[in-house]
Amino acid sequence: MTHPVPPKPSAWITATARAAHQLYDAPLVLNDPLALRILGAEHEAELRADAQRQQHPLAVAMRATMAVRARLAEDSIQGVQQYVILGAGLDTYAYRESLLSMDSRLCGNDGRVYEVDLPAMQRWKRDCLCAAGIAEPEHVRYVASDFSEASLMEDLLQAGFDAAQPACFSWLGVSMYLKPDQVMQTLGDIANCAPGSSIVFDYCVQRQHLTAQEQAGLEFIAVSLAAQGEHLHSSFEPQLLEHMLRYQGFCHVEHFGPEQLGALYGAQLSGIFRLIRATV
Repeated sequence: MTHPVPPKPSAWITATARAAHQLYDAPLVLNDPLALRILGAEHEAELRADAQRQQHPLAVAMRATMAVRARLAEDSIQGVQQYVILGAGLDTYAYRESLLSMDSRLCGNDGRVYEVDLPAMQRWKRDCLCAAGIAEPEHVRYVASDFSEASLMEDLLQAGFDAAQPACFSWLGVSMYLKPDQVMQTLGDIANCAPGSSIVFDYCVQRQHLTAQEQAGLEFIAVSLAAQGEHLHSSFEPQLLEHMLRYQGFCHVEHFGPEQLGALYGAQLSGIFRLIRATV
């Protein structure tokens, strides 16, 4: 079966980096037994044959970034029955939990995972799952939504999301492709969720906070993505972003830069993209 073509190159880059992490890094930061399988047999074989290129410092750094941000988001799922993955791409969390018969991080037997993405991305994801023979668990809800249209909450509610109950949100590899007001609109929607709700998201740091090497790296990333039709539209000053989050209603804001993430997960990371965990 021919593997589907990704609508967004960045989603494929992320999935490939998570898969390569399973092959080329030890110890694993993110243990994802489905990361290779969801790529399809042909692409998995290509990745296994790509050992030399995978040793390049940029490839190593990309794998570390993708693994660490996913691990932080999954480690942050606590005490809720609802986990919402914004811009889900080929994220395998819901399918790993089901496959391994693990004790879910979601509380109770009624826990649900809501995967939010553009309609074309969701069709691609489900085609990839089908091609890989990965079943769609009953606890997964697919929510078609566009972050540029300010309809996130309405779309979630239509899919059965309970706004009266707390939820954990993961929003990785998306904010930098949106305009600042669109980023804040989504964060504002989440700030209006039930107390105890939280979000882990990454963002691009404004250039004045980067070293010369990091600035060069950001320029390389921006040019490479633009050549594939995706453009970086937003960056933030960390303390100003925290101020805006608190103004919206988040009462607890935690910053995770390369030092904090290195201490948590033992990975050496760039400071170009940073993570925040904010709680309502």
